[in-house]
Amino acid sequence: MDHQNTNERSEVPAEPMLPKPGLRERKKRLRLQRIIDVSHQLFVSKGFQDTTIQDIADEAGIGLGTLYLYAKGKDDLLVLVFREHLLQMTESAFEIIDPKDPVIDQLMTFFSVHIDYHKEDQLLSRTVLKELSFPSNPKRRHDIELIFNTAYEKLALLLKRGIKVGKLNSSLYVGTAASSIFGLYYHLLQGFLCGFFTEKEFKKNLRHALDMLLASANRDA
Repeated sequence: MDHQNTNERSEVPAEPMLPKPGLRERKKRLRLQRIIDVSHQLFVSKGFQDTTIQDIADEAGIGLGTLYLYAKGKDDLLVLVFREHLLQMTESAFEIIDPKDPVIDQLMTFFSVHIDYHKEDQLLSRTVLKELSFPSNPKRRHDIELIFNTAYEKLALLLKRGIKVGKLNSSLYVGTAASSIFGLYYHLLQGFLCGFFTEKEFKKNLRHALDMLLASANRDA
């Protein structure tokens, strides 16, 4: 046997080194993060309606022209600000789920984290949901799709795990169920943020709706 050829075949090729961002790119990223941080601080302290683009530019220490290179207006900034918050929250909500719990309890754990987040500033959350539902800038559509798709993916993983361990019927259409589950939550969240019912009623209604949706697929009962 040709040992040289064997060694050559067994060698694992080194992963290509990705080029580090240049100085200009690093400065752009830092400036964008500064804009996002300042926008969030002002939206919380002054309120979204009372915060102006000029306020954000002044606090960030940049000119309006520079700011408009990163966002076309406050609505744009709102999505940028809450994109990372919502993505991180979704990851955290999924991580604290106990897979040994019934599926309905896992779902309520997942959504309780979301509810706790939104109830902290309901006025600002209403504004965020409005922009997520009716984006004013098509360029932000990718960010909005990322937020929703991340939630769908986590819910789909939860349901697939339930099927794997026998908590749910294998005939469940996971994609349809995941989007329907999130749709129920999103609809009730809007009602809660508009003051139509209390947090306790929100959670009760959500659990009841989820129970009905999963009734035919649930093996926990």
